Amino acid sequence: MYLQTSKFEVLSMIGQSSAHQVFKAQHNLTSQLYAIKMEKCPNSGQIENEFKVLKELDEIEGIPKIINYGMTPDNKSFLIMPLLNCNLHDVLICQELSLSQVLAIGLNIIETLEKIHLKQILHLDIKPENIMLSQTIQNTSIDQLLKPGFIQIIDFGLSQSLENLKNQKNLFIGSLNFASRASHKGEYLSFKDDLESLLYVLVYLRNYKLPWSQLISKEFTNSEIKSIGEMKTSLFNKIALYDKFPQEFLKFMSYIDTLKQDKIPDYSYVKSLFITMLQTKSSSQILDQFQNQTYISSIIQAINSETVQIPVQQNLSNQLSIENQLQEDIIENDDQMICLSDMIWKYSTVKIKSILDIKY
Repeated sequence: MYLQTSKFEVLSMIGQSSAHQVFKAQHNLTSQLYAIKMEKCPNSGQIENEFKVLKELDEIEGIPKIINYGMTPDNKSFLIMPLLNCNLHDVLICQELSLSQVLAIGLNIIETLEKIHLKQILHLDIKPENIMLSQTIQNTSIDQLLKPGFIQIIDFGLSQSLENLKNQKNLFIGSLNFASRASHKGEYLSFKDDLESLLYVLVYLRNYKLPWSQLISKEFTNSEIKSIGEMKTSLFNKIALYDKFPQEFLKFMSYIDTLKQDKIPDYSYVKSLFITMLQTKSSSQILDQFQNQTYISSIIQAINSETVQIPVQQNLSNQLSIENQLQEDIIENDDQMICLSDMIWKYSTVKIKSILDIKY
């Protein structure tokens, strides 16, 4: 079966950035919902880079599977992936997360990051908008939150191999709210920087903000990069970041702080901290059963048989035939962003009926 453009109905635009647009689409024959991610400008490179990274990470649960990849006639790359439920930023708008939920989310993400890092790949843009849920979190148990694949890390457009990063200095990579201190300084980045970004995400999920959030404007100036980086440095290991967490969270923060830049983290130790916090705050049967084990992989193995696999169609075409007609982007005159960040925001949907109605 081939996935043809004529068989897609575009239901809405669900997000966009300065570099790409994301559409919700439905296959007319199967009624399967997909996310179509397409770059705005030809040959920008981010989606091509993301495709290469996702191929490397294809067997990791917690990473979206590629349904299709190709190039439009006007040289714009696209990816087709399963449509997920919502991201953590949107979840926080609608409901408050308990401490146990935040810790379970963190533990699940750490398990996925470990597998990504074992491939010598860094994500470099961990933030709530890039952490998706496969289904609604409302009335979801801690056991369900810990299941592999329930939480998905998306948007690998900025990802790099560790080897490539050795040659990149004086470059800010990430988003102002969640980038590591080393990124603000333009230093060499490594595994610990993904963990530091995750730490900021978890603090954000508990506090609904970060201490430096009020310093961020839409300009993304070098001055902001410097001042926010300095504030992160001054507050790291301070109570403002861990006051709503158990003491083990401070140990997690201190471990990140003391970890050498080129050293791979001790994930067994990091996960043991989160398991300890969850054992105190949660009545999860899975955690009770494995209370004497430090590896969350034991938890994953115990519940792996219960994981629902989403079937992926095979033999999909390599290209979509999209009408080669130009019109202005929906957002005109996007400002050049100093930081290499993929900032997605909500877009008020226009009435798009078919993928052929999308003009570039």
